[in-house]
Amino acid sequence: MVRVFLDHVTKIFKGEKKRVVAVDDVTLEVPDGTFMGLLGPSGCGKTTTLRIIAGLETPTKGKVYFDEEEVTDWEPRKRNVAMVFQFPVLYPTITVYENIALPLRAAKEPESEIRKKVKEIAELMGITEILNEKPIKLDVNSKQKISLAKALIRDPSVFILDEPLTVLDPKARIELRTKLKKIQLGMKKTMIYVTHDQTESLTLAEKVAVMNAGKILQYDTPEALYDNPANTFVGWFIGNPGMNLIECDVVEENGKLYLSTEGGFRYDISFIADELKKLGQPKTVVLGIRPEFVEVGS
Repeated sequence: MVRVFLDHVTKIFKGEKKRVVAVDDVTLEVPDGTFMGLLGPSGCGKTTTLRIIAGLETPTKGKVYFDEEEVTDWEPRKRNVAMVFQFPVLYPTITVYENIALPLRAAKEPESEIRKKVKEIAELMGITEILNEKPIKLDVNSKQKISLAKALIRDPSVFILDEPLTVLDPKARIELRTKLKKIQLGMKKTMIYVTHDQTESLTLAEKVAVMNAGKILQYDTPEALYDNPANTFVGWFIGNPGMNLIECDVVEENGKLYLSTEGGFRYDISFIADELKKLGQPKTVVLGIRPEFVEVGS
């Protein structure tokens, strides 16, 4: 288990016609043994951030630390990071047992220890009955369980999951989501879980970083993200459906402050007058209302 720390990390991809800032000055700490979620829309920089942590990409700027040691230039093998991807990565023509055992064989562990560990992890993942099958014959749900078993058996310092449940059917997704949480609580591994599905991230993770356009917009508990979004994007992105956003004028009448819209909406906000003064007395604000808090009167 390790603490993962990204210190002002930027990743720029240079093309023939333009450059793409995939990760933009990201500073992020994942405490030792934490289940952390990285949440955001497709193309926002989540996977690139993971690849930088795993050593598969080198940052253009910034540094990566495991505990207090800088690992920015370390090769992936030295970092001892296990990754599970959206699509299962297995050898199709060897047995499930042999696929799971591969990392242990590479580490030259004794056969007796390999048999013991494969048996334990297979029981944990519920795949004991298919150990002698070949992945080519199995459905995607079983294949992803095997991928997770193969990653877990290595006893990695950091466990990275990149959209691992996306291709599964709904029943298998719920089953594996529950299993992953139990595994993390039992093993106390540092897990970083990337997804665009807020249900997965908010139910699994202790803290969630919301990412968009290469930037971390807010890093907090699921409850705080929902109750106190840092900006309009987080408010809109978190929730199903997301927060309704209404641009309002701030008007003063008879010593009171009101939110007002052209459609006739009006709401007394005198109780936050001091907070508005600290913000420079803005003339317009965005009001966020969660649909589930709206009641229709008779």
